[in-house]
Amino acid sequence: MVTTGGTSLKDDIMRLYQPVHLLVGTPGRILDLAKKGVCILKDCSMLIMDEADKLLSPEFQPSIEQLIHFLPGNRQILMFSATFPVTVKDFKDRYLKKPYIINLMDELTLKGITQYYAFVEERQKVHCLNTLFSKDHRNRVFHDFRNGACRNLVCTDLFTRGIDIQAVNVVINFDFPKNSETYLHRVC
Repeated sequence: MVTTGGTSLKDDIMRLYQPVHLLVGTPGRILDLAKKGVCILKDCSMLIMDEADKLLSPEFQPSIEQLIHFLPGNRQILMFSATFPVTVKDFKDRYLKKPYIINLMDELTLKGITQYYAFVEERQKVHCLNTLFSKDHRNRVFHDFRNGACRNLVCTDLFTRGIDIQAVNVVINFDFPKNSETYLHRVC
């Protein structure tokens, strides 16, 4: 079952009356369902967090920690991320017993990446963003881009994680991200 905020809560509740063996969702929605007593997690043996650095940012971490309290004590937590800032380390130290760490990147580096900076007035950026496409058009453009039919893509942080398109050779940032990890996700 897949559930996210912004979708029908009633539909999610109805689906949870049937057995669900795998639940994929946003922390807030799963927590909401658990608090309502609809999503019973006492037998859930595994919590997997993809993009753990984002899920453990101040925005999501309280929900993640509340969600863990609905899980059994012998649950397994798996965390995946290209970057592991100090928030992830603190969480790991508190919630993971004898964690097994696989590090495929000894050092994330910007070597070989040429970077330029150009200042644009804020009002000009807002104007550019307001004139972009509808959601359906953006989805179509992203699909075309991924298939190689289009070579230019302007996107928000929504698309900076979890995609790896080898043909990308230029990344233009409309603004600087608030932290270095997000910047690395954008340009690497």
